[in-house]
Amino acid sequence: MADFEQLSFVIPGYTPETMPLDRLLEYLSEIAVVVGDAENLHLVKMETSSTAPVFHVPTAAAERVKEQARRVGRGEGNQAQSRAYNRLRRFVRRDSRDPERRPAQLRTADRTVLEVPPAPEDTGVLTGIRQSSQVDGKLIRIGGDGDFATIQMTDLDGRTLSGFTVKHHMVKDMARLIYEPIRVNGIGIWARDEDGVWSLTKMEVQSYETISDESLETVIDRLRQLEVVWPDDAAEAMLREREEPL
Repeated sequence: MADFEQLSFVIPGYTPETMPLDRLLEYLSEIAVVVGDAENLHLVKMETSSTAPVFHVPTAAAERVKEQARRVGRGEGNQAQSRAYNRLRRFVRRDSRDPERRPAQLRTADRTVLEVPPAPEDTGVLTGIRQSSQVDGKLIRIGGDGDFATIQMTDLDGRTLSGFTVKHHMVKDMARLIYEPIRVNGIGIWARDEDGVWSLTKMEVQSYETISDESLETVIDRLRQLEVVWPDDAAEAMLREREEPL
């Protein structure tokens, strides 16, 4: 049994004979970010029927690589993966050579793991989009003069978040929560960059609450320890409730 799984990344728009090296390197760089496991992607050949770099992925890492690609396709990747995916979409649009505008595809031998359609023509930079927003993180700084104080937080991935303001009457209570996990709510100002990634640029905090910093694994373990007695027809009862009109 082979100790690797084979993945190919089919790139429309060029053949191996016409694909410029700099364009190929662009695609390879971004797909490596998308799968998030570049050290386990080993380029072994190029398919001759199309521009399709072929990778061998160690069996132990293959399922993780494929699942990460699927998550990005579902819009669940981190910010770096989302940027890379959107860049790939723009590359596909730029390099399209046929009216069908075929997507790029990350494939196993028998199925598509990730499809990268061409980006729409109207993607672009947007700024100043206001909407109700909620941010979870850790409060690391608070202060300032005037009607509003400024606060700084780190998000759940440890990245520093700035641009938050809060009315002074809330400062004293919030200061007690320095270095504690909190959830802030308010009116956020959002922007979309050229890669199609949205980011929060400013936020006027209107309320806040403390949250638990327990890990998901800890919470799940605690739930498993609860002594819950389910009736024999629990599944059927829940299905009936879903079907009953409100």
